[in-house]
Amino acid sequence: MTHDIVHDARDTALTLRRDHLTHWGGTDPQGRLLTANNYHFEIDGRPLPVVAGELQFQRYPADEWEQAVLALKSAGCTTVSSYVFWNLVEPRPGEFDFTGGNDVRRFAGLCHRHGLLFSPRIGPYNNAEFSVGGLPPWLYGMPLTERSNDPRYLRLVGRYYGRLGQELSGTYWQDGGPVVVVQLENELTHAPNDWRTLFGYTATDHRGPTGKDFTAHMEELRRLALEAGIAAPVFSMTGWGAGSGEPPSDTYLVSYGGYMDLHPRPRNSGLTVFGSQDFPYRGHLPVAFCELGGGSPTRAAYRPVTAPDDVLVGALTRLGTVETIMLGYYMMHGGTNPVRGDFGWMTKEPEFSLLSYDFGAPVSEYGERRAPFYRTATLNRFVTEFGPELARMRAVQAADPVTDPEEDRLRTAVRSDGASAFVFLANYGNRTPLSARDDVSLAVALDGGDVRIPRRTRLSVASGGSAILPVGLDLGAGVTLVSATAQPLAKLREHAVFFNPGPGEVEYTLRGVDATRIGGNDKALGETDGVTVVTDQGGFTVNESLGIVTLSREEAEHGQVAELAGERRLVTSPDDLTLVGDTVRLTRRVSLGTEPEPFVWSVLPAPEAVRADGDEVRGRDAGPLQRYARPAPRPGLGQDALVVEELAPSRWLLRAPGADPDQLAVLWADIHYTGDLCRMFDAGTGALIGDDFHHGLPWRVKLGRFRGALAGPGLQLRVEPRATAERTADAEGILLDSREEIQSAAVIHELRLSVEIGQEFTCH
Repeated sequence: MTHDIVHDARDTALTLRRDHLTHWGGTDPQGRLLTANNYHFEIDGRPLPVVAGELQFQRYPADEWEQAVLALKSAGCTTVSSYVFWNLVEPRPGEFDFTGGNDVRRFAGLCHRHGLLFSPRIGPYNNAEFSVGGLPPWLYGMPLTERSNDPRYLRLVGRYYGRLGQELSGTYWQDGGPVVVVQLENELTHAPNDWRTLFGYTATDHRGPTGKDFTAHMEELRRLALEAGIAAPVFSMTGWGAGSGEPPSDTYLVSYGGYMDLHPRPRNSGLTVFGSQDFPYRGHLPVAFCELGGGSPTRAAYRPVTAPDDVLVGALTRLGTVETIMLGYYMMHGGTNPVRGDFGWMTKEPEFSLLSYDFGAPVSEYGERRAPFYRTATLNRFVTEFGPELARMRAVQAADPVTDPEEDRLRTAVRSDGASAFVFLANYGNRTPLSARDDVSLAVALDGGDVRIPRRTRLSVASGGSAILPVGLDLGAGVTLVSATAQPLAKLREHAVFFNPGPGEVEYTLRGVDATRIGGNDKALGETDGVTVVTDQGGFTVNESLGIVTLSREEAEHGQVAELAGERRLVTSPDDLTLVGDTVRLTRRVSLGTEPEPFVWSVLPAPEAVRADGDEVRGRDAGPLQRYARPAPRPGLGQDALVVEELAPSRWLLRAPGADPDQLAVLWADIHYTGDLCRMFDAGTGALIGDDFHHGLPWRVKLGRFRGALAGPGLQLRVEPRATAERTADAEGILLDSREEIQSAAVIHELRLSVEIGQEFTCH
């Protein structure tokens, strides 16, 4: 067979060094030792995979923090990262507020309660499209230079760090807490402060020092943090920026980012190919990613709808490009800017939304799990489940790699240690679609010989498709997976779970077993080095202690792996799934006036018993999984729950007089409108409480968040047209007025209401 794509992965085992990073890490109260080598973190010598999702607690209602944290855990995140905005916690010099939405200690505790690490990114400067990047507005009037080694500036930073250190006391790894990494500063020398937004006119910026002063500044920030009691096992910094200097020697984890849809571009992003990024400290310090684009900030001039594969492929190509097991998404969960009467609007630039920081993220600013949430879940689980194997593997480009993002060829890369490998495939163009591949053949040269993929079937990759294929994967029970055209998802006690990245059948070539021992499949074909099994989906047994299960992509994207009733299990459901302890929680939105379908979920292996509302729920076989179903509760609200008063074509008043606030809490609306943007106001106070730049889709809002106003004076929706304004002169030539030219209609067309319903099951 002629192999179209060849990878030489011989002699690729990594050499690990720890001697230069002995000051990183710490020991927790249980005696678990956190350390780092030149490629990754370790706990007691075992690699620690990290999948971080950004959820900015100061931009999210405090009474909804817990469900937001659980959403990130459900997405496959192991870590929650969040900026801490200095200007919110020290609104006036020396006056600190860590209550309510600023309660970082409570937020860290919620992460810890649900088994997630917490990575605070504490500035002093953060960017984040936030007012002055998080710097206090009063700083501009002080006799100092911000983001510099000016002693007066550093004293104020030290005061802020000192108070923050009190809040974070006891939350670090060595205390038994969730904090392992603390980021200092952000995009030093790269991102502007934008003081002019605060003042409405020219105001000069200082973005940070360069060269040796850059290094000295980062050293000073770390010194201030340590003096303040911020006892981070590891400090991190962002690794991008023009004109920056070197990080202080071996004292910072340098992290990177990449956005496929940050700005309008006519060509495919460099993130659609492997190897399109430099990592100066590769092989000396671990490579981490803290800002893989989970979306893009909407602004007046650019209103993207980030495609699910933008997020997936951007992360997948980074994982295949460099030796890392540390991914981080920005944002993973959208938010809303707070409003302060003493500061005004908290957006960084006028062209951004005043309130919305939805970001088009996998989880919306109202908590909706969107398509990117599910599309990235399989990659996140791959990193957490197979990170220990991946950690020892070098990144290897194809013999003839794709370097031009516009070239219409399949992009591939390999991570390998010479004995085993994972093959990364990406066939995605975010601007120019790539052609489907109907007959892909791969060759991977390992220390023990060449492996070819596929053996017995046709390997096809759809336009926009991607996959990670295993080579030489140890499945336990004396069985090695020589190769497969299915993507690994999880290892359970007696099962290895994969999914079919499609289209077509998949094959597994196994060593350590012969065709006569394969059960549940009649397509087992003998090979010189084992046996090849061809299947679509379902399961087959390899021996008495190992089964292989193949899920569909949809089942895998909606699946989670967790300890449930005393054993690690895989659970999947077409509904939004949250696992807490031994409880399986399913939720979905249903349109008012419709009869909801039953809640259905499947699990492997099956628990001894399942109960819901005190009743036993009996399962039934669904291939190798056990399936459970329960009638869904009917919505408590009727179609007449909301009274709509059309004040004008562009202004509607929404009220729910006499409604039960608990029932209103689960009310959602899809607002269909034409115009430039839609704003939502509390009709009782006139306060702006939500906004949306029109981007071609209905604005989906959780009205239940504003149930107090909804049950009282109501909520007013107000749509504005697209318009341009030109200053006009009076008779004396003085520019005192402006003339607007309306360029679009401003009309609210329809309001489609839905409610969130749910059902809990308890496993025993």
